Amino acid sequence: MHDDTVSREGAFSETPDEADNPVKPSRRGFQVRAQGVLAVLVVVLTLYTLGRFRLAVAWGGILAIVCWPMMAWVRRRWSPRHADTLIPAAVVVAIAVAFAAPVLLIGTEVAKETHDATQWFGQVRQNGIAAPGWLGELPFGRAQARQWWADNLADPQGVQDLMHRLRPEQALDAAEHVGHGAANGTVLLAFSLLVLFFLLRSGREVTDRITVLTDRLLGVRGGMVLKQVVGAVRGSMAGLVLVGLGEGLLIGVSYVIAGAPQPVLLGILTAVASMIPMLGGFAVLIAVLLILMKGSVGAAVAVGVFGMLVLFLADHFIRPVLIGGSIRLPFVWVLLGILGGLETWGLVGLFAGPVLMAVAHLMWRFGSSRGMARLRGERAGGGSL
Repeated sequence: MHDDTVSREGAFSETPDEADNPVKPSRRGFQVRAQGVLAVLVVVLTLYTLGRFRLAVAWGGILAIVCWPMMAWVRRRWSPRHADTLIPAAVVVAIAVAFAAPVLLIGTEVAKETHDATQWFGQVRQNGIAAPGWLGELPFGRAQARQWWADNLADPQGVQDLMHRLRPEQALDAAEHVGHGAANGTVLLAFSLLVLFFLLRSGREVTDRITVLTDRLLGVRGGMVLKQVVGAVRGSMAGLVLVGLGEGLLIGVSYVIAGAPQPVLLGILTAVASMIPMLGGFAVLIAVLLILMKGSVGAAVAVGVFGMLVLFLADHFIRPVLIGGSIRLPFVWVLLGILGGLETWGLVGLFAGPVLMAVAHLMWRFGSSRGMARLRGERAGGGSL
């Protein structure tokens, strides 16, 4: 019995040589490469399997990075019995309300205005649109503007021809496309908040594991890369979202003072558009045109000048400091990251672009730091290019 046991154990036990050197160096190198290939393959297949929910995971991660300091601050001041669940749930509910409130406001206003807009279109098709008084106050082209208005808008037949040229069926298709996009966005928002909840709930463990993984893969500089990523995400949130909301608030006040139609909706539109650099001007232009339609030329000019001034100061002075200041990223890198990321990745690119630019700029600094020190030394010693 004992001999049989020894023989069976020996069949599965290591030899003395294998115990001292379990894996040969060549075989171990092959295993490391195979593990790397397997890891990359699993990551690629996982991202492919997630499909459109990749955006939900990305947004959940972005919101988790942004909300983590706030959650830590709340936890220091309020620590209930089930804090690991209640505090993340409270943060998620607050974000859901912050997203839902403007959408509900816009939906309510649109529903209220739909009936009036339908009646107005009916009256326009029958009677046309009377020329506003400010056409006669234009500094140049007054006669041409009046003639165009008389041919296309004052005459009911001209209005009908213009609407036919505008192809209203395309507008209906666009409205249907917007409806599908809104439904898809709602689903992605729900899953993003779900991902956010679990990331905040397991935030400490996730953070520790990411730190260990980056340390194993990148060494000491892995921590610097993580710092750049976190700083870029939080800077983008402050520089894009918060600055955009501030711009919308300030310019929205000017809409109210100028008597613009639907100033709250115009303010929300301006805030959303202002989150993207150089896009807020289009929202201000729409407001100016609507004020001109009411015949208030002075108010329209004042709103346009004030709005462009606010956008100029925010986009050229405040936003670069908030986004690039903490991670030492030049403004041109920030701007290219935002616009390029938006074009390539959509809305999530507003954050992904600056993050990639921050990491690329860090690698640029690392790769050239030693060479720059040597070059400065050569120049100090009288060397030349």
